[in-house]
Amino acid sequence: MNQAAEIERKGLIEGTLAYLIWGSFGLYFTLLAPVPSDEVLAHRIIWCILFVIALLAYQHKIGSTLEIFKNWKTLGWLTISSLLISGNWYVYIWAVGSGQVLAASLGYFITPLLSVLLGGIFFKERFNKLQIIAFCLAVVGVLWQVFAMGIFPWIALSLGILFAFYGVIRKRVAVDSVSGLLVETAIVLPVALLYVNHLNQQNTDHFAEFWLPLVGSGLMTAVPLILYAAAARKLLFSTLGFLNYIAPIIQFLSAVFILGEEFSLNRFISFAFIWAALIVFSLNLLRQAKKRKTA
Repeated sequence: MNQAAEIERKGLIEGTLAYLIWGSFGLYFTLLAPVPSDEVLAHRIIWCILFVIALLAYQHKIGSTLEIFKNWKTLGWLTISSLLISGNWYVYIWAVGSGQVLAASLGYFITPLLSVLLGGIFFKERFNKLQIIAFCLAVVGVLWQVFAMGIFPWIALSLGILFAFYGVIRKRVAVDSVSGLLVETAIVLPVALLYVNHLNQQNTDHFAEFWLPLVGSGLMTAVPLILYAAAARKLLFSTLGFLNYIAPIIQFLSAVFILGEEFSLNRFISFAFIWAALIVFSLNLLRQAKKRKTA
């Protein structure tokens, strides 16, 4: 095996592990269903930053990361991304705690499509015919839930929109993902600490009973991001695009077959349009990858 193939193999392993962990979130955060979503979010922020600090200290990158706080423009963008990712985390935690993992999985199925849409709006990336077809199919899938089921899929749309906008902001900021995560969590850390302290003083916190999964939520947040960052340096963007489907597929399967969420005919039709959109989207990725190889 040549060096390039070995690097790609390692990237595939790292990327697959990252998405497998993300895919397990539906089951993991079910363990914390009795805990209020805002308390889970606060602990997720606190323990995540501790794990990230430990990693950056091991890599001797604490000093370079602290330099980010001196750049007001970068700090401003990361403040926005911090609010976006915190909102994304909160909606997901709330969805799982409310027994709506299927809705959350739909959000991450449509995220790649929303990311491409925002790329066209903010970065003037041109849409081709296959992308337009994929968007139209996804819109039909969402509208089916609205008109056939009488449900506005706010969970899915909130998760997808928040994460897609998060991607837009992070693309504008020349900061690596791990250092960026440290700054983002540091920005909201004071609020998290004050809230946890308030719960402790009121004797209404759940840490004594759920300390292990609460602490673990920080590790579950940091580890896949670190693996993903490592994989992104080794793999083509198109390969990462395909790996992106692992997490929502696992969440979908766990919601239906393990958590026992209802999967009605109307919901199947809605998902079918989204899946068709993703198939078209994937065909477009393959076509673009072939063009790059022959160029």
